[in-house]
Amino acid sequence: MIRQNPSIFNDIVGPTMIGPSSSHTCGPSRIGYLSQQLLPGTLKKCTIEFAKDGAYTLMYKGQRSDMGYVNGLLGRRPEDPRLRDAFNEAKKANVEVDFFISDFPPVVPNISHLTLENTVGEKVVVYSDSTGGGTVKLLAIDGFEVSIVGDCYELIVRTDLDEVHNQQLKNHLVSLFEKNEGTSVSTVNGKGLLNIKQHTPYNQSVLEDIKKLDGVTRVVVMEPILVVPSNRNTQFPFVSAQEMLAVAKETGKALWTLGIDYEMARSGWTYNQVWDYMRYVVETMETSAKEALKGDIDMAGIIRPTAGKVEAYCKTDKCALDMGVMNTAVAWGMATMEYSSAMGVVLCAPTGGSAGIFPGAVLGVANHLNLSMDEKIKMMFVTSVIGIVMSKDCNYSAELYGCQVEPGAASAMAAGALTYYMGGTPEQSCMAASCALQNILGTICDPVAGLVQIPCINRNAMSVGNAIISANMIMGGFDPLIPLDQSAETLFRVGKQLPSELRCTCKGGLCTTPCGEQLAREQDQRDNNR
Repeated sequence: MIRQNPSIFNDIVGPTMIGPSSSHTCGPSRIGYLSQQLLPGTLKKCTIEFAKDGAYTLMYKGQRSDMGYVNGLLGRRPEDPRLRDAFNEAKKANVEVDFFISDFPPVVPNISHLTLENTVGEKVVVYSDSTGGGTVKLLAIDGFEVSIVGDCYELIVRTDLDEVHNQQLKNHLVSLFEKNEGTSVSTVNGKGLLNIKQHTPYNQSVLEDIKKLDGVTRVVVMEPILVVPSNRNTQFPFVSAQEMLAVAKETGKALWTLGIDYEMARSGWTYNQVWDYMRYVVETMETSAKEALKGDIDMAGIIRPTAGKVEAYCKTDKCALDMGVMNTAVAWGMATMEYSSAMGVVLCAPTGGSAGIFPGAVLGVANHLNLSMDEKIKMMFVTSVIGIVMSKDCNYSAELYGCQVEPGAASAMAAGALTYYMGGTPEQSCMAASCALQNILGTICDPVAGLVQIPCINRNAMSVGNAIISANMIMGGFDPLIPLDQSAETLFRVGKQLPSELRCTCKGGLCTTPCGEQLAREQDQRDNNR
């Protein structure tokens, strides 16, 4: 099934999560949450397998993937604070969860196989992918191909029918749910799985009638987990930067207004709903940064929190080089990443590995300048809509494209917002984003010891500076020449050219230095004692 057009609140400033990783903490929690809905009764046991050559193998403990899976399997969402104590929560619920590294092909970097069993011995096997930025996809259920991402109420109908009769049944179901968001049929060895998607709950009486149809063996409904539901039939005002700039020129609208227009079309929400949710986003980001700046958090890894110390040094020590707004912005970016590493509540922006850029480069600057909440919200809409037109049909995932698409890409989005604040035109905002992208092309992802700490925190700080520098350069008259659409296409193309060792596998870069390997051994001991 073709990927849904991105949503600001699903894909750029969301989801809300317990840190540290969107792909490896939030994603697993969502996979567990969706998968446990497929098994009737009470969950007793789950076995989770990772591909030995996949991205989970060397970091699933350090990035708390195991805790994320357990949290979701208990029917909890990734922002639930009980995720931090997931293992004890599973013991209380009498649920056994085991993790294994197995020898199967990593057809996607973040593939996992889940085998769930309930208290009466029924089982379900789910193949899944954490696709980046907290987004996920269920790939197969008991060997039947599916494409479930958690943005719909999913009707799963199991049958004892052949392919022809399964197609006939699908046609009947489509007639019952004409406003569906997509359908699929998979037939294997004379049995079938039919999937009907819609963004509203199903009528219970209709479900009861379906259960009585010939050949139907089981009917299950899965609830969505994404904030913004599927909306495949909508008409979008634009999908590329070029189209967005054309609309801005034709209508005279600012980019923040176009961001609201886009999300209203994508979500089906009202203007006030979209505005109020972005206020929640801003408030959550600011809280995360301010909490971490206190310096009393436990990062449970290879470094201790220093954002507050860096801020104090930059602002008070006579030896410090004055960086102006970056005295605040860099510290806010660092602090958010430290808070995420300490399993605090943060927002993927657009991923966990780049969670510090928007709080630093946009909100840190805004607070340094004493801007109003309304101005912060507008800046975040500019940030987000640039992220929308950059991504098109690609996910912001370091496992697929390297670190350049996480803090690197986030710095481009933030550069556009800062340019807007300084009075720049929509075209200049896109130029600033293109400039920032050019600066970070080819940045690898090499999280030492499998943690979102080194070099993730310092790369977030660097990317905050990149956003500010790029915005000032454009407003000062610099021309990056390459249009944003072309720079963004290059970003993802270059990412595909990076070897897998340099894309969040802990098998290259700083991870394989003698010091990096020693830190990994020490962290592994700490993780095993959790």
